[in-house]
Amino acid sequence: MVKDGEPLTIQVDLVQSTIVDRVEIAHRRFGERDFKRNDMSVAGSIASIVLPAEVISPPFLEYYFVVWINGRVSPETYPIENAEQNPLKLSVNGVNDVKKELIVLSPEKGENTSQDDLLISFSVSQYDSSLDRTSIQIYLDDINLSKNVISSGDLFIVRPSNASIFLESGKHDIRIELFDTLHKPMETFSWNFLVTNITVQKTSFATSPWRYGGSFQGETRQENIADRSTPYNRITFSAFGNYNEIQVKGNLYLTKEDKKTVQPQNRFFIGGETPWAKIGYGDCYPVFPDLIMNGKRLRGFIGSLSLGKFNFDIAFGNITRKIEGIVYETSSRDQLVSEQNDALKQYQYPGASIDSLKSLGSWARLRYGTYDRKLFVVRPMIGKRDGSHIAFSYLKSTDDINSIKYGIRPQENLVVGSDILLSFDNRNIEVNGQAAFSATNKDISGGSFSDQEIDSTFEESQRQTVRQIRDYVSKMITVNENLVPLGMKNLPTLSYETGLALNYFNNNFHFQYMRHGESYESFGQSYLRTDVAGFNISDRQRLIDNRLILSLGFENLKDNTARTKASTTSSLTANFGISYLPRTDMPNISAGFLTASNENNRQINDSLYAIDDRTNRFLIQFAKEFEWGMRHNAALNISTSTRNDKTIKNLDTRNTNVALTDILAWSIPMQITLSLSVSTSRFISFNRTYTALSYTNIYTSGQYRLLADRLRLTASFNPTFGDVQRILIGAGAQYYFSNNLSAQTQLNAYFNKKMYNYSSTDYDIVWNLILRADI
Repeated sequence: MVKDGEPLTIQVDLVQSTIVDRVEIAHRRFGERDFKRNDMSVAGSIASIVLPAEVISPPFLEYYFVVWINGRVSPETYPIENAEQNPLKLSVNGVNDVKKELIVLSPEKGENTSQDDLLISFSVSQYDSSLDRTSIQIYLDDINLSKNVISSGDLFIVRPSNASIFLESGKHDIRIELFDTLHKPMETFSWNFLVTNITVQKTSFATSPWRYGGSFQGETRQENIADRSTPYNRITFSAFGNYNEIQVKGNLYLTKEDKKTVQPQNRFFIGGETPWAKIGYGDCYPVFPDLIMNGKRLRGFIGSLSLGKFNFDIAFGNITRKIEGIVYETSSRDQLVSEQNDALKQYQYPGASIDSLKSLGSWARLRYGTYDRKLFVVRPMIGKRDGSHIAFSYLKSTDDINSIKYGIRPQENLVVGSDILLSFDNRNIEVNGQAAFSATNKDISGGSFSDQEIDSTFEESQRQTVRQIRDYVSKMITVNENLVPLGMKNLPTLSYETGLALNYFNNNFHFQYMRHGESYESFGQSYLRTDVAGFNISDRQRLIDNRLILSLGFENLKDNTARTKASTTSSLTANFGISYLPRTDMPNISAGFLTASNENNRQINDSLYAIDDRTNRFLIQFAKEFEWGMRHNAALNISTSTRNDKTIKNLDTRNTNVALTDILAWSIPMQITLSLSVSTSRFISFNRTYTALSYTNIYTSGQYRLLADRLRLTASFNPTFGDVQRILIGAGAQYYFSNNLSAQTQLNAYFNKKMYNYSSTDYDIVWNLILRADI
């Protein structure tokens, strides 16, 4: 179970990573109709992403994965079938909605350490400016160590040995007391740890302001997929160095999969930061307001200044690198008809419009390449980053026409915007808003309008005005017939959002109104939903000392913002959620119900444009930690989804999922995970017939630690029965030669028998060996 208000890291292990172009995650909070999509960072066989805290809220997070395969037009999803109606789900614990968590770095609860190695460190990064960071009290066995603490921003460190404190072997307690800016007690955290004293003669050295570290990891991997064997090697290196408040860090990832015919697979980054400035160069994921840029990978420079009431962010570099097109064959004009009539050559393209083909022949069959696309974005801000401020954003992105020979329709994008946040009463009241206007040219190969083109295209009374607009606007973006917008009616490229948040009496209220223009586009934000306007309201009430949490939500959205469609589709969504977290032996209970409808008032027998459907979803989870022979962490999840399509298309769907999971931990160093899930679905398949799909999945895995925790053995067994028949067997081992040197190996075997209506007897094997060293 994940926690509300905390970022969530999600990782995916790719079985056949060599054929994957990119991976996206689609996610939504319970109560939202639409999924938001983000790129995942792919490094080797691992795709990962950190979802921000604002998208994690109770009772559930729903998500699925979108995998783009090299050479395929359409992506695959996981879950494979009907992923949008049957997504994966994570329960979100809402207890921390008010009470923040202290991030304990060392020692952890129950940790066994020596006095010489004891270091008390923690972070208060989850607290806002209402916390007085200068008044934090730190106690070790009721001894106040606050005057010995070393702090840097949100990080606090104290070494008891520097305070001449001797600890006997056994259990000891740590207590942290937090106070607000009025010196009123906020929260108290306490935990215990064990000390085992081993006398070691050490030479005393003066504490150095220098700190450094690093790690190296080498991996060799062998994939045998569908009778195709693919070996490859990867190297990962990371390092950091600190001098007082100055930090330098870097990472490097190299793989043999990096080729000129695909986007970069290698990764690198080097950066430095101080309390007031950050700079970096390499592969990064800049975050600006959602309408501008949000986590899109950029290879280039990123920097920021934090000067109190003035802040500044900048990023520039490449978001796609050039990939040259491929010329398969050429032909002269007199051979064109016979070539096009050849049934074996269905992909015949005229190439006369590409100057570089003139030397090859008048016509060519080719695959167009990808232009080098550069992006520049800047955002000055007046005010505090975590408080009231106003900021302005400018983004410019252009395809380099000269980067490749064989390309088509190079594009250009310009976005200007502003965002504002007004915060009152220690952020209990927040008013926010952002707006942006975009202009996109879908083909800049011909340049801006010439005087002759204006004279031949526009009436005489308009020509002077058009010339003036061209001369002014062309300083920022190419002006020709491919520019969007060419007109300002209904402002098709304007998008804006505004919201209000209130946090009083254990109650969180949010209101948001949005309008995203039909033609709005930012090359820094690939997944923004356009052509939508409306509002959403949500309210969360915490009762019985945060043990009972009620959630309500309502959303009303419409499309056709530019008034160019024959009808407007209205979408209504209402939801209710409840979480009960008792202090008794009863299990934690989380449940939610959602109903959503879409309608555009067209006749239901209109097979092309009619929309009239309603979806009802119900989810419930029981979870409990308890002792019964060993430590159990058990959960039962039940979810149903029913979509009723009233149009002639009759695209009804039914989904039911039941999953039982138990994590067993013994006092001996062993842990086992058991899971049983049953899934049934009914939906319309690609051939317009109803398809019933049902399968059962059993998952077991275990880990055993031995040789004083130097050797860790793992094993897994994962059979699937029903319309999907597959068995996964995995085994692995990791050995620590020392605390900072280890070797790990993993073998996974996939025995595939049936995938829906397709039967086979093939098997896949993936093996890897990883060597890791830490400095």
